Amino acid sequence: MAHERFLYESISQQLRNQIRSGTYRAGERLPSVRRLSQVFGVSINTVVQCFRQLEIDGIIDIRPRSGVFVASASAARHQPTTVTHFPSLPVEVSLSEDILHYMEPHMEEHLVHLGIALPAREIMPIERILRSLREVTRKHALQAWDYMHPHGHDAFTHQLARRSLNYPVPITQEDLIITNGCMEAIELALRTVTRRGDTVAVETPTYYGALVALEVMQRKALEIPTHYRDGMCLYTLEQAFKHGRVSACLVSCNAQNPLGFTMSAERKRKLVELATRYSVPLIENDIWGDTVYAGNALPAKAYDEAGMVIYCNSFSKSLMPGMRLGWVAPGRFHHRLRELKQISSITTASAPQLLMARLMESGFYAQHVQQLRRQLAVQTRETAAAVLEAFPAGTRIDTPTGGCVLWVGLPNRIDSRVLFDRALTNGIHIFPGNVFSAGPRHFNYLRLNAGTPINARLHQAINQLGEMARAF
Repeated sequence: MAHERFLYESISQQLRNQIRSGTYRAGERLPSVRRLSQVFGVSINTVVQCFRQLEIDGIIDIRPRSGVFVASASAARHQPTTVTHFPSLPVEVSLSEDILHYMEPHMEEHLVHLGIALPAREIMPIERILRSLREVTRKHALQAWDYMHPHGHDAFTHQLARRSLNYPVPITQEDLIITNGCMEAIELALRTVTRRGDTVAVETPTYYGALVALEVMQRKALEIPTHYRDGMCLYTLEQAFKHGRVSACLVSCNAQNPLGFTMSAERKRKLVELATRYSVPLIENDIWGDTVYAGNALPAKAYDEAGMVIYCNSFSKSLMPGMRLGWVAPGRFHHRLRELKQISSITTASAPQLLMARLMESGFYAQHVQQLRRQLAVQTRETAAAVLEAFPAGTRIDTPTGGCVLWVGLPNRIDSRVLFDRALTNGIHIFPGNVFSAGPRHFNYLRLNAGTPINARLHQAINQLGEMARAF
């Protein structure tokens, strides 16, 4: 393994040097994978991994069915340059104190809220939701008052199952367990398939809440290099699976937070195939799936014939965070996960389930999601443009495919932790990039929430942030 790593890094460096020296110029096609494997005397897989690393670094452009080309200078400037490369060691997570420190200001109403990832209240149908809630609790008072079965209200789970009718492998009502938000679903999944001291493969960067869950449950994280467009490096992930380095894999395939990518259907199928082949449970966090701008992005769970995917989701991001209504489809791990649910929170509140059943069966939720996708697409585009205009030259933002966050790469190694402190003193809340990794990474990145429509106050705050960044 060490020899393979040496070859992989050595060849990547040789190709990088040849491109920088002008041996291969911008737009020029590189030799094929097969040709390079013959030149260097290595396997095709080693060359593929070299290309993947160079693509992550923005040095080459892989064009399906066309070949591999040297990236233009402008393209290279817009690629993340600090993605960590495998192999790395499993690490214990120690982020909870930092994350609590960075989250607390969100509760202060006077701040400009660019930190927590959430669509703004003004673009959500709050009055319609509350009116529907009053109606269902009045008409079904006893059901709203009483305990609900762990499997959930029949009308609600029926609607959830119907959402998967176009999946190659649909989710059945019997496989669903209703949870208190997506985080409870993820926590139950981790407790089901891992034990204290186990290692879980995660993206880097990844959602900080998932890292805190690993910390609290005393699991280790193995960070897998993650591409801004394609997601987890599947070659690297397979090496971890093959050598038994991880007990589970925690991943987001649609509108991932914070990078914003959506994996292709082909890569999702490959991901599930790997999990099945090596019997590694795949915990899928699809909380932003309904916000993918192009719509109808299937989750990896849709291709899960063997039941190896534990699918986790909720309506916290797409409709109402205070409702705390989520669900999990555990596949072959259903029995154990249900046991853990019953000894933790027993069941999930009845009223939110009655409400969502009503909103879904009436067609209102589907209509709302269509509008939300269009709105968030506009907001992320306009916020990104404002940031690039205000921030120093060299600032990088990759266009998200869904959700409402921007992963902003800062030039000149600007430390986003220092920027957080300065922004907060000026009434602006942001989230520094270091908490999206279990290791010492992403300090020169920050995540900005684009959930609020651009207005004068928000524009002024972005300009202030840009001035602070320029001051470095």
